[in-house]
Amino acid sequence: MQLMSVYEIIAFYKESGEESRRHAEIFAGFFGFDVRYEKYPEKEAQIFDFIKEDTVACLFNRDFVNVRKCFRYAYLVQRPVLIFSNSCAPEAYRYLKLPVGYALENKEKAVWANFFRRRNALLDIELLIPREKDALIVEMVDNNVYFTEKILTESGAVYKKREVGQSYEKLLKSTLREQESSLILMSLPLRVFPVFIPYPLRIYRRYAHTPVLFIPRDDRLYIPCH
Repeated sequence: MQLMSVYEIIAFYKESGEESRRHAEIFAGFFGFDVRYEKYPEKEAQIFDFIKEDTVACLFNRDFVNVRKCFRYAYLVQRPVLIFSNSCAPEAYRYLKLPVGYALENKEKAVWANFFRRRNALLDIELLIPREKDALIVEMVDNNVYFTEKILTESGAVYKKREVGQSYEKLLKSTLREQESSLILMSLPLRVFPVFIPYPLRIYRRYAHTPVLFIPRDDRLYIPCH
């Protein structure tokens, strides 16, 4: 029997570890992670000092830290970030919804979805496919769908696929506002200026009712066009 590698998640808190304990323990238990609790640092940039090589995700409870600050932390830690609230259903972590968009970063969502599926084969994965009108965007979505299915199929994952008659942005809105208990995978978009909140994050801030796992962009995988 092959043993899984040991990874940790960090659940951050403002006053007490109890702020995030319930969701942290359930999330870690389902995927076989260790949990470490850390208090938010006095200076935002210091949050990266808590990250270790085996840190696989950071958890932020938006009931105690405003969403804008959660986003700033998310860009600093350079790890997947789970943002949730106490009203989110704990059973959500058993069901993963992956809206497939047109950006290149969507391929990274596929890799991480497969990573979590390998940690627990009981993870229920559903791909949500938008319907776009522009031919170029359609081709980009098709390319990401192909890549995602190839990754999952080659690893032996069982998944569902549902085509939705909406653009990616509208699909994101409808998925985030659903009351269904599920974990949604979103890319952390490229941010041009620190004060700028990309459109997908503004959609999240307005509509999210379920836990969302934000996948960071790994700039090492991209070649700058300039």
